[in-house]
This record gives sequence, structure tokens and C-alpha cells, in this order.
Amino acid sequence: MYIKECDGKKYLFYTSVDFETDFPILVKKIRELEKTRMPGFTGVMGIGRGGNHLELWLSHALNVETVSGGVTKNTLVVDDIADTGKTLLTYKDRDVIIATSFYHRQSLVVPHIWIHEKTPDIYEVVFPCERYSQRILTMFPLPSP
Repeated sequence: MYIKECDGKKYLFYTSVDFETDFPILVKKIRELEKTRMPGFTGVMGIGRGGNHLELWLSHALNVETVSGGVTKNTLVVDDIADTGKTLLTYKDRDVIIATSFYHRQSLVVPHIWIHEKTPDIYEVVFPCERYSQRILTMFPLPSP
């Protein structure tokens, strides 16, 4: 992870190496929690778009299907970050487990599992798939080859 500034705002860049380092930790935490929820997780659903990457990786690691609808208490709901919590609010009272890579204390939803806390001095976490978005490239151009 590294920080860059633009217009007085700090952006935390979460790299693919960071993700691959954190992923086994996330899987371990999920498996520990899964033991308390019999029969365990039968599927994983990622909140689009940020949770889609995590959903795919977890479906393979946990050997469960991805779910696009019909969320039950045995569905693991994932997102990249619980920042405001608005996208996770639908699942807050549905007896599902929510896991994220990042959590911000201002979030309306506190995930059951998270790896990193977004601190108040960070304006935005930039995930690997967002690094090449036009918005981020405009602020932080890539060096010329």
C-alpha cells in the first residue's frame, strides 16, 4: 500500500500484491466464523462492482457458488470496502455474514470480518482494478514507457 496526494486529499493505493497478501488472512477469518454457522456458507455474493473481484476469489477458495440473487443466511456477502455502508445496508438485518477488505468507522454497516481500517485522513482507497480508471489516471498519470 502507498499514499499519493492530489488537491490536498490523500489516496491510499491498495495494490494487487497487497490483496494477494491479505487474501489468505481473509479466508482464515471467514472459515473460523463459518464454523459457527452450520451448515456453513453455500454461496458468496459480491456487491457490484467493488465486491465482484473478492466474490470470484472467495468462490474458488471456499468452493462455493457465486450468488446473484436469493441471498440466505448461508450466503457470504462481500464488498471491497464498508465506507459509507450504503451499499451494504440492504443486508444489515438479514442474518448474513458480511466481509470486506476495508472498513471505515463512519460506515452505517460494520462488517463481521474486515482486514484494514480506512482512517479519517484517507480520502479514498484506490483498489487494483480502479488504478486504470479514467478518473484516477487523470489525477495520477502513469509514467511514460
